[in-house]
Amino acid sequence: MVSQKKNLTYPVKTEVITYKRKKVKGKRLADLDQLPQVDQHHELLEEDCVCQDCSSPLKEIGSQRIRREVVFIPATLECVNHIQHSYKCLTCSQKSPVDKIIKADLPKPALNHSLGSSSVIAHVIYQKL
Repeated sequence: MVSQKKNLTYPVKTEVITYKRKKVKGKRLADLDQLPQVDQHHELLEEDCVCQDCSSPLKEIGSQRIRREVVFIPATLECVNHIQHSYKCLTCSQKSPVDKIIKADLPKPALNHSLGSSSVIAHVIYQKL
């Protein structure tokens, strides 16, 4: 007895999407701008503002906002702007073609690429229990 396999074909249904969704741009920034703003500057201490190579004083050349965090204080939220300052050694810059730039240390975020600080994350976990 020889068995023959039948090839069954089923109709394939395709769905055609006739609309496009618009993504709202800038919503995250607009939401953060409504909260009270607190700037937290991260600068080098006076004893650290000395070049390690030539012992000359460092000059601040700028600062930039690195990240924004939402901090939960019971019954309030505020946005903390972490601003990192950069310093340059003028003596080393004159001696070599490459500038020596030193940046102040920043605390690490609780979760990368997240607006939540440790206080917000702890509050959410506490509320879930």
